[in-house]
Amino acid sequence: MRRIATHYITGYALGFALCLVGLTMLVAILWRAWPNVPTSHGVFPALEQYLWTKDFDFGFGVRLKLMHLTIMGATALAFGIFVLAFSRKVFYVGENVLLQCPFCKNQWKASRARGWGTCPYCNQMVQPKVVKIRK
Repeated sequence: MRRIATHYITGYALGFALCLVGLTMLVAILWRAWPNVPTSHGVFPALEQYLWTKDFDFGFGVRLKLMHLTIMGATALAFGIFVLAFSRKVFYVGENVLLQCPFCKNQWKASRARGWGTCPYCNQMVQPKVVKIRK
């Protein structure tokens, strides 16, 4: 069986943007917090204590704790990975496939499904929908 994957460009763009924002936030917070954390045997509790005590001022009276920014960065990174993982569509194609044009709704048989093709009825360049896989 052949495997065909179609990718959604908007999903990739949104996923990469969210990953970039999340990673940037986490690196910036770690960059700011790491020199101020003592290097004793309790590094992670000291880092957590520092993140809960220090604020970041955005201006106009908006202040957030560094831990809240860390949580937002981790959430953006996780959501970006989730969007990237689900921004593609994979389907498996057997020997004969029944395709359907999204414009004229006519169906035709093909030896394999393609991402883009010309509809034999309306003669438009379309991304046909796989209706049935015949083995």
